[in-house]
Amino acid sequence: MSLALGPQVSSVNLTENKYIAPQDKEQENCTGLHTESEGVQTVNNVSAASKPSHPPKLTPKIEQDHNDSCSTNRDTAAQYPSLHFLAAQGEVAKIKEEIDKGANINAVDKTGLTPLAWAAAHRQKATVSLLLQNGADATICSPNGESALAFGTCQGQLDIVEQLLEYGANPNVTTMDGGSPLMFAAYNGYPQMVKVLLEHGADLTATNNEGHTAFSLAVGMGNKNVQRVIDDYLRTILEKPKNHNKTKSES
Repeated sequence: MSLALGPQVSSVNLTENKYIAPQDKEQENCTGLHTESEGVQTVNNVSAASKPSHPPKLTPKIEQDHNDSCSTNRDTAAQYPSLHFLAAQGEVAKIKEEIDKGANINAVDKTGLTPLAWAAAHRQKATVSLLLQNGADATICSPNGESALAFGTCQGQLDIVEQLLEYGANPNVTTMDGGSPLMFAAYNGYPQMVKVLLEHGADLTATNNEGHTAFSLAVGMGNKNVQRVIDDYLRTILEKPKNHNKTKSES
């Protein structure tokens, strides 16, 4: 699954069994991972020099051939796609059938991703709900650290992220590049998602391999609403001891 943070999102091409990047400019989601640019263009009058040289990213590419589906026969594979592809398509009814047949809901593909991760990466809210309610493990990560929560965050899917956190997803698991869900949200400019992640214990002090924190990424991208959320969160933390001491003195 080849994803980075920006205005586009990679999507699965079930005919070719690989990901392609659509050109829908209205989507505020992830762009293809591999970029030819060494820098990040200026946004919101923030100089390019202040920006991270590379966006935080999710690293693995999924380019499975048809032999990785339920059958080695191409026609049969297309007719009976794996649970991962059904999750990407949001085929809730077919997924229920597979679950009733005893399909392993936490099976991983060759990159270590679960059907839940595929559903989150493709914004399939109903599918995410179904999988979680039937025992999907929200804590599973690929060997490279990619998780359903990371993909859901990168996609800007607040409802999905809230569900995953409710089912125990760890907001502080990082990718090989040191990217965390909080960094993805901060970089992409999702203030409400940043707030939710912080409320569930996301670490503001964590740095990626380039030394950036979620806050520095927000500053570098000119995401002022995200900066305000982080400022408010820090202010709340700093004020808690004062309020506690005030209450004790008054008693």
